[in-house]
Amino acid sequence: MAIETWRWKRLTHDFAPLAHRHQLPPLAANNGGPWTTWLALGGRGAGKTRLGAEFVRALALGLPPYADAPHGHIALIGETAHDVREVMIEGPSGILRAGPWRERPVWLPTRGRLEWSNGAVAQAFSAEDPEALRGPQFTAAWCDELAKWRRANDAFDMLQFGLRLGERPRQLITTTPRATALVKRLIADPRTAVTRAATQANAAFLSPAFLTEVVQRYEGTRLGRQEIAGAARGPERRHAA
Repeated sequence: MAIETWRWKRLTHDFAPLAHRHQLPPLAANNGGPWTTWLALGGRGAGKTRLGAEFVRALALGLPPYADAPHGHIALIGETAHDVREVMIEGPSGILRAGPWRERPVWLPTRGRLEWSNGAVAQAFSAEDPEALRGPQFTAAWCDELAKWRRANDAFDMLQFGLRLGERPRQLITTTPRATALVKRLIADPRTAVTRAATQANAAFLSPAFLTEVVQRYEGTRLGRQEIAGAARGPERRHAA
C-alpha cells in the first residue's frame, strides 16, 4: 500500500515519466509530418480524461514533452456544459486535480474560465452550442468524448476556425470510439495521429471488481469492443460454419 501511495503521488506531480505509452504525444501524424490532431481512442477507464487534463496543464505551463512553451488560449469542449465542468475540470481526473496545488489554475465557473498564474487561460464550451465558438481564437484545444456529441460536425467545424493562434495550433480529442462519420474522417486525415488503448492498459488504477465483473462480462461482445477494447463498433463477425 505504501508503494502504491508513493507511486500515486509521483504520478500526480510528475505525469510524463510514468504515463502509459498511449498517453505520450505521438511522434508523427498519418502523413509522417507533425500532427495537428491527436485522436486518442480508448476504452472505459483507459486514462483518457487524465491525459486530457495533463495535456492542458502542460500546454498552459509549457511543459515537455507536450509543449515547448506556454499556450495562452486553450479551448475545452465537452458534449454539454455539465460534462465540461463535472468531468474535464472538476472531476476526479480533471484539470483541477492535475499537478501540485501551487501550479493549479483558478476556476471561475460563472465565466467558464480557468486562469493560471502565468496568464494562460482555458475557456469552457459546450458542443451543444457551436455558435459560442464563433469569435474566440485559440492556440490549442481539448475535445472530450467527441464521438457522442449530438452536434459534432457543427461544433468541430466552428472550433477549427478558432484554432488560429501560434505557429502550430493543435487539438487533442479523447473519446470512446464509435463509428461516426466524423471519427472515421479524423482517423483517415493525413494530419491526424491516432493512439488506441484498451481498458486494461490502465488496470492498476481501476477497481478489481470492475475488471472482473464488468470487463469479463462484456469482453468479446460488440459493446465490449467499443467500451473496453477501444475499437469502433461495427457489424458482428460471421463465424465459419
